[in-house]
Amino acid sequence: MDNQSFSQSKEEGKRTWKALQNQWGEALGFFGAMFASLLLFIKKQALWFILFAVIFGSIGGAYAWMKKQVYHSEMTVSYAQLEKKIYADMLFKLNQLLDSKQYESLGFLLNMSVDQVKQIHLIDSRNIRYEPLINDISVEKVPFYIIVDVYDPDILPELEEQLVNYISVSDFVNNRLLLNERNYKNEVLYLKNQLVYMDSLKTLLLHDCSNLDADAVVNLENLNKNQNEIFGRIRDLEAALQFNKNIEVMDGFIAQEIPLSNIIIKFILLGMIVGIGLRLFWLMVK
Repeated sequence: MDNQSFSQSKEEGKRTWKALQNQWGEALGFFGAMFASLLLFIKKQALWFILFAVIFGSIGGAYAWMKKQVYHSEMTVSYAQLEKKIYADMLFKLNQLLDSKQYESLGFLLNMSVDQVKQIHLIDSRNIRYEPLINDISVEKVPFYIIVDVYDPDILPELEEQLVNYISVSDFVNNRLLLNERNYKNEVLYLKNQLVYMDSLKTLLLHDCSNLDADAVVNLENLNKNQNEIFGRIRDLEAALQFNKNIEVMDGFIAQEIPLSNIIIKFILLGMIVGIGLRLFWLMVK
Protein backbone atom coordinates (compact mmCIF):
# COMPACT_ATOMS: atom_id res chain seq x y z
CA MET A 1 0.00 0.00 0.00
CA ASP A 2 2.80 2.35 0.85
CA ASN A 3 4.62 1.48 -2.37
CA GLN A 4 1.49 2.21 -4.38
CA SER A 5 1.05 5.63 -2.70
CA PHE A 6 4.69 6.44 -3.33
CA SER A 7 4.35 5.49 -7.00
CA GLN A 8 1.26 7.65 -7.37
CA SER A 9 3.01 10.63 -5.73
CA LYS A 10 6.01 10.14 -8.00
CA GLU A 11 3.83 10.07 -11.11
CA GLU A 12 1.97 13.18 -9.97
CA GLY A 13 5.26 15.00 -9.38
CA LYS A 14 6.43 14.11 -12.88
CA ARG A 15 3.19 15.41 -14.38
CA THR A 16 3.47 18.66 -12.39
CA TRP A 17 7.10 19.17 -13.43
CA LYS A 18 6.22 18.49 -17.06
CA ALA A 19 3.36 20.99 -16.90
CA LEU A 20 5.70 23.62 -15.44
CA GLN A 21 8.22 22.97 -18.20
CA ASN A 22 5.49 23.38 -20.82
CA GLN A 23 4.33 26.65 -19.25
CA TRP A 24 7.92 27.92 -19.06
CA GLY A 25 8.43 27.02 -22.70
CA GLU A 26 5.23 28.83 -23.67
CA ALA A 27 6.31 31.91 -21.67
CA LEU A 28 9.74 31.91 -23.34
CA GLY A 29 8.10 31.56 -26.70
CA PHE A 30 5.71 34.44 -25.97
CA PHE A 31 8.41 36.83 -24.75
CA GLY A 32 10.75 35.68 -27.49
CA ALA A 33 8.10 36.49 -30.09
CA MET A 34 7.55 39.91 -28.46
CA PHE A 35 11.28 40.62 -28.45
CA ALA A 36 11.57 39.52 -32.08
CA SER A 37 8.64 41.77 -33.00
CA LEU A 38 10.26 44.66 -31.17
CA LEU A 39 13.55 44.13 -33.01
CA LEU A 40 11.70 43.97 -36.31
CA PHE A 41 9.83 47.18 -35.44
CA ILE A 42 13.07 48.95 -34.53
CA LYS A 43 14.74 47.78 -37.77
CA LYS A 44 11.82 49.07 -39.82
CA GLN A 45 11.70 52.40 -38.01
CA ALA A 46 15.44 52.85 -37.43
CA LEU A 47 15.91 55.29 -40.29
CA TRP A 48 12.91 57.35 -39.18
CA PHE A 49 14.15 57.42 -35.56
CA ILE A 50 17.60 58.52 -36.72
CA LEU A 51 16.09 61.13 -39.04
CA PHE A 52 13.88 62.63 -36.31
CA ALA A 53 16.73 62.52 -33.79
CA VAL A 54 19.10 64.30 -36.20
CA ILE A 55 16.53 66.94 -37.19
CA PHE A 56 15.41 67.83 -33.68
CA GLY A 57 18.93 67.44 -32.27
CA SER A 58 20.13 69.96 -34.87
CA ILE A 59 17.28 72.31 -33.95
CA GLY A 60 18.25 72.01 -30.27
CA GLY A 61 21.92 72.67 -31.04
CA ALA A 62 21.04 75.70 -33.20
CA TYR A 63 18.80 77.07 -30.44
CA ALA A 64 21.61 76.68 -27.88
CA TRP A 65 24.07 78.37 -30.25
CA MET A 66 21.79 81.41 -30.59
CA LYS A 67 21.12 81.70 -26.85
CA LYS A 68 22.82 84.42 -24.85
CA GLN A 69 26.01 83.56 -23.00
CA VAL A 70 25.18 82.64 -19.39
CA TYR A 71 27.41 83.31 -16.37
CA HIS A 72 27.02 81.21 -13.22
CA SER A 73 27.73 82.61 -9.75
CA GLU A 74 27.28 81.53 -6.12
CA MET A 75 27.25 83.45 -2.85
CA THR A 76 27.68 81.93 0.62
CA VAL A 77 25.74 83.62 3.42
CA SER A 78 25.15 83.08 7.13
CA TYR A 79 22.05 84.22 8.99
CA ALA A 80 20.88 85.08 12.51
CA GLN A 81 17.08 85.22 12.32
CA LEU A 82 14.30 83.07 10.81
CA GLU A 83 15.05 79.69 9.20
CA LYS A 84 16.64 78.53 5.94
CA LYS A 85 13.30 77.38 4.51
CA ILE A 86 11.86 80.90 4.77
CA TYR A 87 14.77 82.41 2.84
CA ALA A 88 14.47 79.64 0.25
CA ASP A 89 10.76 80.46 -0.22
CA MET A 90 11.57 84.15 -0.67
CA LEU A 91 14.20 83.39 -3.33
CA PHE A 92 11.87 80.88 -5.02
CA LYS A 93 9.20 83.59 -5.38
CA LEU A 94 11.76 85.85 -7.05
CA ASN A 95 12.55 83.11 -9.55
CA GLN A 96 8.83 82.60 -10.20
CA LEU A 97 8.54 86.27 -11.12
CA LEU A 98 11.55 85.82 -13.38
CA ASP A 99 10.06 82.76 -15.11
CA SER A 100 6.75 84.54 -15.69
CA LYS A 101 8.62 87.60 -17.03
CA GLN A 102 7.12 89.94 -14.41
CA TYR A 103 10.18 92.15 -14.60
CA GLU A 104 8.55 95.25 -13.12
CA SER A 105 7.48 93.39 -9.96
CA LEU A 106 10.89 91.76 -9.68
CA GLY A 107 12.66 95.08 -10.18
CA PHE A 108 10.48 96.66 -7.47
CA LEU A 109 11.31 93.94 -4.95
CA LEU A 110 15.04 94.07 -5.71
CA ASN A 111 15.15 97.86 -6.14
CA MET A 112 16.69 97.41 -9.60
CA SER A 113 15.70 98.66 -13.03
CA VAL A 114 13.73 96.52 -15.49
CA ASP A 115 16.71 96.44 -17.85
CA GLN A 116 18.89 95.09 -15.04
CA VAL A 117 16.53 92.31 -13.94
CA LYS A 118 16.12 91.23 -17.56
CA GLN A 119 19.80 90.25 -17.41
CA ILE A 120 19.00 87.63 -14.73
CA HIS A 121 18.47 84.09 -16.02
CA LEU A 122 18.01 82.16 -12.75
CA ILE A 123 17.74 82.69 -8.99
CA ASP A 124 18.16 79.58 -6.85
CA SER A 125 19.41 78.41 -3.44
CA ARG A 126 21.16 75.34 -2.01
CA ASN A 127 21.96 74.18 1.50
CA ILE A 128 25.45 73.37 2.76
CA ARG A 129 25.14 69.85 1.24
CA TYR A 130 24.21 71.48 -2.08
CA GLU A 131 20.66 70.15 -1.92
CA PRO A 132 17.66 72.39 -2.81
CA LEU A 133 17.29 74.78 0.12
CA ILE A 134 13.52 74.92 -0.34
CA ASN A 135 13.33 71.27 0.80
CA ASP A 136 15.53 71.82 3.87
CA ILE A 137 13.40 72.06 7.02
CA SER A 138 16.25 71.51 9.48
CA VAL A 139 16.72 74.13 12.20
CA GLU A 140 20.52 74.04 12.44
CA LYS A 141 21.91 77.49 11.65
CA VAL A 142 24.56 76.72 9.03
CA PRO A 143 25.44 78.83 5.97
CA PHE A 144 23.68 78.32 2.65
CA TYR A 145 24.27 79.26 -0.99
CA ILE A 146 22.42 81.78 -3.13
CA ILE A 147 22.87 80.88 -6.80
CA VAL A 148 22.27 83.09 -9.83
CA ASP A 149 22.78 82.74 -13.56
CA VAL A 150 23.03 86.05 -15.41
CA TYR A 151 23.60 87.25 -18.95
CA ASP A 152 25.60 90.31 -17.86
CA PRO A 153 28.17 89.76 -15.07
CA ASP A 154 28.41 93.51 -14.47
CA ILE A 155 25.12 93.44 -12.52
CA LEU A 156 26.45 90.93 -9.97
CA PRO A 157 27.73 93.46 -7.36
CA GLU A 158 24.40 95.29 -7.19
CA LEU A 159 22.42 92.04 -7.45
CA GLU A 160 24.37 90.67 -4.47
CA GLU A 161 23.56 93.73 -2.38
CA GLN A 162 19.88 93.78 -3.32
CA LEU A 163 19.34 90.06 -2.78
CA VAL A 164 20.83 90.37 0.72
CA ASN A 165 18.61 93.39 1.42
CA TYR A 166 15.53 91.58 0.12
CA ILE A 167 15.88 88.48 2.31
CA SER A 168 17.29 90.35 5.31
CA VAL A 169 15.14 93.47 5.67
CA SER A 170 11.60 93.05 7.00
CA ASP A 171 9.64 94.57 9.87
CA PHE A 172 9.87 91.34 11.86
CA VAL A 173 13.62 90.98 11.39
CA ASN A 174 14.28 94.68 12.03
CA ASN A 175 12.32 94.52 15.29
CA ARG A 176 14.28 91.45 16.34
CA LEU A 177 17.59 93.15 15.58
CA LEU A 178 16.57 96.32 17.44
CA LEU A 179 15.56 94.20 20.43
CA ASN A 180 18.93 92.44 20.34
CA GLU A 181 20.70 95.79 20.18
CA ARG A 182 18.80 97.13 23.20
CA ASN A 183 19.49 93.97 25.19
CA TYR A 184 23.19 94.07 24.34
CA LYS A 185 23.52 97.75 25.30
CA ASN A 186 21.60 97.28 28.55
CA GLU A 187 23.79 94.35 29.53
CA VAL A 188 26.97 96.27 28.67
CA LEU A 189 25.79 99.21 30.81
CA TYR A 190 24.97 96.88 33.70
CA LEU A 191 28.35 95.14 33.49
CA LYS A 192 30.22 98.43 33.38
CA ASN A 193 28.38 99.53 36.53
CA GLN A 194 29.44 96.24 38.11
CA LEU A 195 33.04 97.04 37.24
CA VAL A 196 32.76 100.44 38.93
CA TYR A 197 31.31 98.76 42.03
CA MET A 198 34.15 96.20 42.10
CA ASP A 199 36.73 98.95 41.71
CA SER A 200 35.22 100.65 44.78
CA LEU A 201 35.50 97.40 46.75
CA LYS A 202 39.11 96.95 45.68
CA THR A 203 39.90 100.51 46.76
CA LEU A 204 38.46 99.82 50.21
CA LEU A 205 40.41 96.57 50.53
CA LEU A 206 43.66 98.19 49.42
CA HIS A 207 43.20 101.25 51.65
CA ASP A 208 45.37 99.67 54.33
CA CYS A 209 47.67 97.26 52.49
CA SER A 210 49.89 96.60 55.48
CA ASN A 211 47.01 95.13 57.50
CA LEU A 212 45.53 92.84 54.83
CA ASP A 213 44.54 89.46 56.23
CA ALA A 214 44.07 86.16 54.36
CA ASP A 215 40.37 86.73 53.79
CA ALA A 216 41.03 90.14 52.24
CA VAL A 217 43.62 88.63 49.87
CA VAL A 218 41.15 85.94 48.78
CA ASN A 219 38.48 88.60 48.21
CA LEU A 220 40.89 90.63 46.07
CA GLU A 221 41.70 87.57 43.96
CA ASN A 222 38.00 86.82 43.49
CA LEU A 223 37.32 90.43 42.49
CA ASN A 224 40.13 90.34 39.92
CA LYS A 225 38.83 87.04 38.53
CA ASN A 226 35.26 88.36 38.28
CA GLN A 227 36.45 91.58 36.63
CA ASN A 228 38.35 89.58 33.98
CA GLU A 229 35.22 87.57 33.24
CA ILE A 230 33.15 90.75 32.96
CA PHE A 231 35.74 92.34 30.65
CA GLY A 232 35.48 89.25 28.39
CA ARG A 233 31.68 89.39 28.38
CA ILE A 234 31.69 93.13 27.54
CA ARG A 235 34.10 92.43 24.66
CA ASP A 236 31.79 89.71 23.28
CA LEU A 237 28.71 91.95 23.57
CA GLU A 238 30.39 94.87 21.82
CA ALA A 239 31.46 92.52 19.02
CA ALA A 240 27.88 91.27 18.76
CA LEU A 241 26.72 94.88 18.44
CA GLN A 242 29.13 95.41 15.55
CA PHE A 243 27.77 92.33 13.75
CA ASN A 244 24.10 92.62 14.72
CA LYS A 245 22.92 91.73 11.21
CA ASN A 246 20.53 89.15 9.89
CA ILE A 247 22.40 88.12 6.73
CA GLU A 248 26.18 88.26 6.40
CA VAL A 249 27.97 87.57 3.13
CA MET A 250 30.81 85.13 3.66
CA ASP A 251 31.77 84.74 0.00
CA GLY A 252 30.25 86.99 -2.67
CA PHE A 253 29.33 86.46 -6.30
CA ILE A 254 32.12 85.71 -8.78
CA ALA A 255 31.09 85.20 -12.40
CA GLN A 256 31.92 81.84 -13.96
CA GLU A 257 31.30 81.50 -17.68
CA ILE A 258 29.28 78.38 -18.53
CA PRO A 259 31.03 76.68 -21.50
CA LEU A 260 28.96 76.97 -24.65
CA SER A 261 29.89 73.42 -25.65
CA ASN A 262 28.17 72.04 -22.54
CA ILE A 263 24.99 73.95 -23.33
CA ILE A 264 25.00 72.85 -26.98
CA ILE A 265 25.52 69.16 -26.09
CA LYS A 266 22.71 69.38 -23.54
CA PHE A 267 20.25 70.83 -26.05
CA ILE A 268 21.30 68.42 -28.81
CA LEU A 269 20.62 65.43 -26.55
CA LEU A 270 17.34 66.96 -25.43
CA GLY A 271 16.34 67.58 -29.05
CA MET A 272 17.16 64.00 -30.01
CA ILE A 273 15.02 62.63 -27.18
CA VAL A 274 12.15 64.91 -28.19
CA GLY A 275 12.51 63.83 -31.83
CA ILE A 276 12.38 60.10 -30.99
CA GLY A 277 9.44 60.73 -28.67
CA LEU A 278 7.54 62.59 -31.39
CA ARG A 279 8.15 59.75 -33.86
CA LEU A 280 6.78 57.22 -31.34
CA PHE A 281 3.77 59.44 -30.69
CA TRP A 282 3.13 59.75 -34.43
CA LEU A 283 3.19 55.97 -34.83
CA MET A 284 0.75 55.56 -31.91
CA VAL A 285 -1.84 57.99 -33.27
CA LYS A 286 -1.31 57.12 -36.93
